[in-house]
Amino acid sequence: MVTLRCTQKLLRRLGAPTKVETFPPTTVLGDWYATLVHTRPHQLVVCMNERTLLVVLVLARESSSLRTRFREAVTAQLRRLGVPPAAIEAEARAMSELALGPTASRSLLGCLREAVFALSLELERPEFSSLTDVEDWFSEYIYSTTQYHYPRKLALELFDAAGAISGGATAARIH
Repeated sequence: MVTLRCTQKLLRRLGAPTKVETFPPTTVLGDWYATLVHTRPHQLVVCMNERTLLVVLVLARESSSLRTRFREAVTAQLRRLGVPPAAIEAEARAMSELALGPTASRSLLGCLREAVFALSLELERPEFSSLTDVEDWFSEYIYSTTQYHYPRKLALELFDAAGAISGGATAARIH
């Protein structure tokens, strides 16, 4: 079980209720925060993990398939980070029950706003030929709320603490 904590704008776009009961996450990464961003040529849903501040980007088209595409984006990001396949599969299974809910942390919303602002600048860079390039760039974007640690490092540490990465393999993967 995981909750995608959406801004009011995104909840309206998805036709989801703005007041719902949410439950504690059962995933290693915990809940995610999301907002709708209008960029050219696409509208995007920017999703940020509450524990690591990892960012995944999902095209906003076809609201009915957002949950599936979000899970796929998270698992693809975890593969690129070097999380073991068994841990990725376990995280994906835990994410199979995905609820939509309202945001709950102003601090996280501030980080999400900062990421949206950075995104507006970074999408113009010629070295970003895909959304995954931008996601990978964000995995090394630091925020003061994480004591200036890279989101990728925090994610690998969480999976390591959960027993998903063994024997110091984490240190070898961190830039």
